[in-house]
Amino acid sequence: MALDFTEYFKKYEAIVAEVDAVFKKIETEMPDLVKCGKGCSDCCYALFDVTLVEAMYINAKFNEKFSGLERSAILDRADRADRDIHKLKRKVYKASQEGRPVNEILLEVAKARVRCPMLGDDNLCSIYEHRPITCRLYGVPTSIGGKAHTCNQAGFKGGEKYPTVNMDIILDRLLAIGKELQSGIGSRFSELGEMLLPVSMAIVTDYDEGYLGVGEKTALREKNPEEEARPAEIIAPGAAQKPGKSEACASCSESGSACESCGESIVIGGKE
Repeated sequence: MALDFTEYFKKYEAIVAEVDAVFKKIETEMPDLVKCGKGCSDCCYALFDVTLVEAMYINAKFNEKFSGLERSAILDRADRADRDIHKLKRKVYKASQEGRPVNEILLEVAKARVRCPMLGDDNLCSIYEHRPITCRLYGVPTSIGGKAHTCNQAGFKGGEKYPTVNMDIILDRLLAIGKELQSGIGSRFSELGEMLLPVSMAIVTDYDEGYLGVGEKTALREKNPEEEARPAEIIAPGAAQKPGKSEACASCSESGSACESCGESIVIGGKE
């Protein structure tokens, strides 16, 4: 029986839709600060990993779209990117062994530039419609581990408060889908759902039964209709605050629709 990942891909696409709506809202409200546009490729050199479900989704779309010489060219670029990333990781490991401060190492990694293999010679993304979530949010303020980040090209200023996407919440939701996938296919790899890997590795990997740790006679677990989806809140008020609503949002309806009355918060979907 061939493995069917449709259920998990739909859950991933639901998060993508929320993310796109949030980006559009911030872009509409702050057009002078969001500088994203066709031809800008600053995010295409950022160093980041994707979760299992996102990697498998991108891989599926890549395999659907590309063949022949175009596919070979992208795979060659992915191989070069993997080598660059490997060199950087070895450099980071050596620095940590030498006792260099963690913040210093992380700052060095943040400055690293590795060209995404999906960036074409025309300076456009080859899988733009299916690009990773990190790329979709790169041009607006985000918070990772309580620290604010924004695109180098954007007009957002340090020290100011802006509606900020809490990437930790998104990561938790993506990892949750990965764990569901691991359980659903009956994988023998207990940490499969927590896997993180670069886009370059995501597109060259063959996610077959052997890679996923599934036995020949293992079938997908039937979906339990009583299982509830996780809350869909993914926005935190302010760049370095914990996720949640401000006191001004106390009047928001339980439907979880966008709270238009809040000056600093944007909450979408689900309940708290």
